Amino acid sequence: MISSPLGLRLESDPGRSPREQLVDAARLGACGVILDAAGDLAPHRLSETGRRDLRNTLQTVQMPLIGLNLPTRRPFDSEDDLDDRLQRAEKAFVLAYELGARLVLVRLGSIPAEDDTVHRPIFQHACQELGRRADRQGIRLAVELHDDPPELLKGLLDSLAIPALGASIDPVPLKAEGVDPGSAVICLGSHVLHVYAPEPERRSSNRARTGSVRPSSRISTPLDWEAFLGSLEEIDYRDYLTVWPDKPEDAANAFKAIQKIVERF
Repeated sequence: MISSPLGLRLESDPGRSPREQLVDAARLGACGVILDAAGDLAPHRLSETGRRDLRNTLQTVQMPLIGLNLPTRRPFDSEDDLDDRLQRAEKAFVLAYELGARLVLVRLGSIPAEDDTVHRPIFQHACQELGRRADRQGIRLAVELHDDPPELLKGLLDSLAIPALGASIDPVPLKAEGVDPGSAVICLGSHVLHVYAPEPERRSSNRARTGSVRPSSRISTPLDWEAFLGSLEEIDYRDYLTVWPDKPEDAANAFKAIQKIVERF
């Protein structure tokens, strides 16, 4: 049933360098990684030498870069520093392309209601600009579906009709909101550019993440994996399933747990 390669999202780990994390990911058998465009890997901090070294490391360990995650601290429904935020996003698109990736993930904030005449136009303008700038750099931009109904995001993407703009599916917040992840996949259809694979259930750690709010990478109620993977097959999704561990030091256990699940299919 499943034909999607299994990837791993790597976050900053004070105890290990990005190179060490990439080597460990390769040893685990990850088929690709997602890196955060933050800290030492932020576009404005990563020098040309640093970019060259990172490209060389990716090539040495034979690890494809699935994409970059662009941390955001504010929703894109306000004009406050909007031009600066759009420019920072564009720099992340450029960095992703230079490192060999063609995907950037981003949280844009909740989608304003259509009758919100203050925030909706700003949000739509920001989405149009982000999609246009991503397309210009050869990048696909995946909006992370979080607390909005899938139908709302689909309506926005349909109305914008920007091929470079799509969605990233994360079953963890969807289940927390009472939304079936498989139904969200079917709803968004061809807009789905990326999918996370949730860890087996456990009690939520309520851990907040930089640039997003995701209580835990481990789902609190059981996921019907057969139905979920079947929904991906139904929309002909062939790209990565990415494991996003609770903590950087949990990466090995998290990846192995998901690996055992997907091997059944």
